[in-house]
Amino acid sequence: VKANRFKFLHISSCFPRKGIDVLLDSYGQAFASSDDVSLIIKTFPNPHNNIELLLKKHQESNPNFPDVVVINQDISQSSLKSLYKLSNVLVAPSFGEGFALPVAEAMSFGLPVITTNFGGQLDFCNEENCWLLDYQLDHSESHFNLTNSAWAKPCSKHLISLLRETYSINSDKNIEKVVNAMTEIKKFKWINVAKKNLYFL
Repeated sequence: VKANRFKFLHISSCFPRKGIDVLLDSYGQAFASSDDVSLIIKTFPNPHNNIELLLKKHQESNPNFPDVVVINQDISQSSLKSLYKLSNVLVAPSFGEGFALPVAEAMSFGLPVITTNFGGQLDFCNEENCWLLDYQLDHSESHFNLTNSAWAKPCSKHLISLLRETYSINSDKNIEKVVNAMTEIKKFKWINVAKKNLYFL
């Protein structure tokens, strides 16, 4: 991947609930094309993924929009592992999650994580191991078209602040949170899931 020195990583389907529009908007306000930073978006083609159109909209409205690298295809496990290792921060400003596997994987690789303070990832994300993003509950506009459903819309202003903070963070604080994350995520393994299922049976 050809990218600048500092790399933010986002891995998702880019469904509306993944917060990609909020991420692009905040990233464009936090940095400029002159900054030595890239946002790497790893996704895959699907009917709800309009990442190219969203990115084009932001780039056209902001001539100084910072660098973005889009990987809109399936890649090997080894290539995905390399993305984690090459990146500096994982950003997951989702409106709602089940488990948030990329967040857990990033923590296990020792990446600082910015994620919404709402959703399934709070089973293992907290203020001691992640940078939690403020949100407001709002009417859901997901592809399920439910009339009585809500999701957690991340605060763009807070995300701008967290992007800048993790870009220039004090290394001691960074190490403390990352060490906490790597330690606490260890219990979330597939073998433990298998053991629980066997115990249940």
